[in-house]
Amino acid sequence: MTKSQKQPAVILMKLKDMLSKYQKYLLVIALLLSSLAISIRSNDGEINLVLHKYPVLIFLMVAISSVLVAIYFQINRRNSTSLSNQIKEESKIKDEGVDALLNELTERQREVYDLIMSGKSNKEIMTELFIEQSTLKSHINQIYKKLDIKNRRELKLKH
Repeated sequence: MTKSQKQPAVILMKLKDMLSKYQKYLLVIALLLSSLAISIRSNDGEINLVLHKYPVLIFLMVAISSVLVAIYFQINRRNSTSLSNQIKEESKIKDEGVDALLNELTERQREVYDLIMSGKSNKEIMTELFIEQSTLKSHINQIYKKLDIKNRRELKLKH
């Protein structure tokens, strides 16, 4: 790309950054312009637009207001898309980390983990897996150690 081809792209990027920075003011300006364009006054029982002698000016003010609102929503959409992509990427990274940690669990520990995550109590888990309380406690402690957590609440929050 030549220097002359890069220049419009750089200007456009700077304009987008500036509009994003001052996005909150776009709606205010649009509202003020629209309000001015359609402001009315009453004179001797007759209601007229303040700018009734300047219809082109009224049209331009409303048109500019509409463009500002459109730009505002375009920036919102771009920001939402960017944020959504960022959340998806972070979620994917977290899921990969969690999957790696879960792969360290033995088959029996994974069964206990799944039952905990489904909301079962220790008593229900012992009954379902036909194990003693001491065995269950041992599995739970190993799960906590491998996943670097301290309690069931933290387990459910992180995973």
